[in-house]
Amino acid sequence: MKRYIYIIIGIIVVAAIAILVLFLIKNNSANPSASITGTTSTGTLPAAGAQGNNSSGTGVATLGLPPTASSSTPAASGQMAVSNFGVLSQDPVLDYFIDAKNNITAIEPTGAVVTISNGQSTTVNSSTANSIISAGFSYDGRKIVLSYGDPTNPQTAVFDVATNAWTALPRGILSPQWSPINNYQIAYLAAMSGGKLALATMNAASLKTAPTVLLSLNASDLSLQWPTKSEFILSDKPTAENAGSVWTFNSTTNTLTPLIYEVPGAEGIWSHNTTIPYGLTFFNNPSGQGNTLQLQAFSGSLATQPLSFLTLPSKCAFNTEQMAAATSTAASAASSTTASSTAKTKGVAPAAATSTPYLALYCGIPRSSSGFSSAHLPDDYLTMALFTSDDIYKINTATGDEQVLWSDATQNMDTSDVKFFNNALFFVNRYDQKLYGLTFSGN
Repeated sequence: MKRYIYIIIGIIVVAAIAILVLFLIKNNSANPSASITGTTSTGTLPAAGAQGNNSSGTGVATLGLPPTASSSTPAASGQMAVSNFGVLSQDPVLDYFIDAKNNITAIEPTGAVVTISNGQSTTVNSSTANSIISAGFSYDGRKIVLSYGDPTNPQTAVFDVATNAWTALPRGILSPQWSPINNYQIAYLAAMSGGKLALATMNAASLKTAPTVLLSLNASDLSLQWPTKSEFILSDKPTAENAGSVWTFNSTTNTLTPLIYEVPGAEGIWSHNTTIPYGLTFFNNPSGQGNTLQLQAFSGSLATQPLSFLTLPSKCAFNTEQMAAATSTAASAASSTTASSTAKTKGVAPAAATSTPYLALYCGIPRSSSGFSSAHLPDDYLTMALFTSDDIYKINTATGDEQVLWSDATQNMDTSDVKFFNNALFFVNRYDQKLYGLTFSGN
């Protein structure tokens, strides 16, 4: 993959799994073959640092959110208008989940876990961790996986929201990712002997079950995403300094397919829709002239679609929505015939209106397009050398229609960690690391 590495797919037979598991965790302390069950400690992180504040406070807004002075007006039928905009968190947020009743669970950059309900913020677990690498919520928001410590040999722990308990996992789990379906599986990469990486899954609801190794390859320093049940995205760490690649691995067919190959700055996000399996990919053009942003399928035969604007995938999110479909030709003909018939002719009821699913893409797009495009991307952004002031757009990936949802030149919003819950859009503003939300009228 990176720097012309050779990728070797290993289809691991059941009899070999027990042997391979011994090598999954690199440099595990004292006992490399320690039980995968880990330890459970209610209320504290394994090997945590200093304890955090046990304070609670009042959030700035509820999900009702104050009306925004810059509410947009739908430009056409079926488009949205922003009815409310506001900040939802009192303190910085690392990652978050919002349930069907609009209760927010968030993990802070310190590792503390908080809930925000009806504008009230409460710290439910004040344990902290040093040098957090990543955090992520399970599909239903009931569990959190946290990676922290040495990036080459990190500590990983799972937090159960219901029991307020942290469970330690063995060291060396790299780039842990929750399953996109509700089964509490975690996919991860782990260093093996001989300089190889393994792609494996474990069951976070039953840690006594041995991990399943899906793939071994000659590679290092990769990141992982898990967009659909059987599709995994493996990619080099994005940088303009070196050529990188993005690959998709299908665990059902055991096939590894290049999506982007040996170009600088490659990165992407991916939809969870198996029938519209688009990703949003970014890379620097090999000629060194400009950047490319495009919709690109990670499976199937959907056509690649170049986009006319420039942003980074990390500033965007997909959401599956419904679009009204035109009435059929047959229904129109029947209606026309009925209208022209005599009064004695019994009318034919027109066909009921139908809708079709499509992918909506929500993005923070920098207002200063020239300044953004001339930056050293994505490095300047990832290293916090570059901040942006964004307008928020919605793009219909089926029609190409674009709509400005929010724009206010008096406010600086650098959108990141964008998510869609309960017909509302949320993001973390990199300027203050707080959680913001937009609610909509229309659909």
